[in-house]
Amino acid sequence: MVKKEFSFPFLSIKTEAGLPIIERLSKTSIAKRSGWVFIFLLPVLAAITIYFVLSSIVNIITNPNVGVIIRELGPAINLPWPGVNPYLPIVYGWIALFLGMAVHEFAHGVQARASGIPVRSVGLMFILIFPIAAFVEIDDKELGKTSLKKMGSTLASGPGMNFVTAVVALLLLLLIVSSLVPVQDGILIKQMNLEGPAYKAGVKPGDIIVEVNGLKVSSLQDFINTIEPVYKPGANLTFNLVRDGQIHVYEFTLVKNPDNSSRGYMGIEQYISLKDVANNYASALWRFPSREVLIYVVIPTLPGAASSTPFSDLLHTYYVSDSLLGNNFYEISNLLYWVWLINFNLAIFNAIPLYPLDGGYVFKYTCRRFLGRRIGEKGVKALVYLVSFLLVALIAFMIAAPYIM
Repeated sequence: MVKKEFSFPFLSIKTEAGLPIIERLSKTSIAKRSGWVFIFLLPVLAAITIYFVLSSIVNIITNPNVGVIIRELGPAINLPWPGVNPYLPIVYGWIALFLGMAVHEFAHGVQARASGIPVRSVGLMFILIFPIAAFVEIDDKELGKTSLKKMGSTLASGPGMNFVTAVVALLLLLLIVSSLVPVQDGILIKQMNLEGPAYKAGVKPGDIIVEVNGLKVSSLQDFINTIEPVYKPGANLTFNLVRDGQIHVYEFTLVKNPDNSSRGYMGIEQYISLKDVANNYASALWRFPSREVLIYVVIPTLPGAASSTPFSDLLHTYYVSDSLLGNNFYEISNLLYWVWLINFNLAIFNAIPLYPLDGGYVFKYTCRRFLGRRIGEKGVKALVYLVSFLLVALIAFMIAAPYIM
């Protein structure tokens, strides 16, 4: 039976249809053994969020350029809805968001039943016609009476399963990226000075340089090592490049660099190695805890970020997968990326001790169990609300700082 409740502008739809699936999953050995894992994972995920918030605030305060970039992106960058936030793609974004909400709430239901806590219904919450949340209706009274371990595993399972889903999606994405090879190995020209000698000779943005003065180049280091010995005003460079599948040869003479007259200048402002981009993206995870792993949370739809993402709109046509996917890797890679990113954000945000998020409930029940006799229920509520207020203040300051600093 489906039950609808409408209180403008909120609409909730509840059903018992998913309860048999939750019941079956709750009886599996994985469900019964994963509770402690989720409990220990919760504070780790919360710490990641707090680290991101604090480091963002520090960067905004200490580096004025960060604030400028954020202002240029606009305040909509902070909104969680694909399509409303212009940098979240509508199709991939909504699929990933629905999957994240479903995984999150089903995990709550499965762990609740594994702990013997009744689950009444499953459902969706809307603002008018826009879905904002999935939910599993758990018996709150029974949840409050149960042991701290059962309560913690039930609440922590939502962020925990979002994190598991995110990791699985990221590993599958990296498996695909590791299979990518450039359709033409070389240096892709991204941006040029239209008054520079290279452009005047016929070289264009989008060309792929494959040889310089007769020497093959495939990595940035190859390119630099080849041009550096002759990079002086008056020196000649010959580029063999690929454009639309055809080889073209252009020769031009370097002019004086406007910033250093002893250096040459060809007018190619931005360029990347296609091989390096794919290799760096596929291998950054294995260099953790290097900051290189942050490449996975820099969304490829942001200005300038596409050139470091081989499956982005800018670069995907320059690659082919040597797996069965062939040229069809683009859609699957993008879906996996957004499943990874949205589930990761759902995991770390819901884990923070901000009431009424999952982490906030765990914090509340933990304080009640360990501090309730000393400070009473009013003291517990005051502590929970204080921590929540501080976290909201930090997040609000992070969002507002670029516009007030």
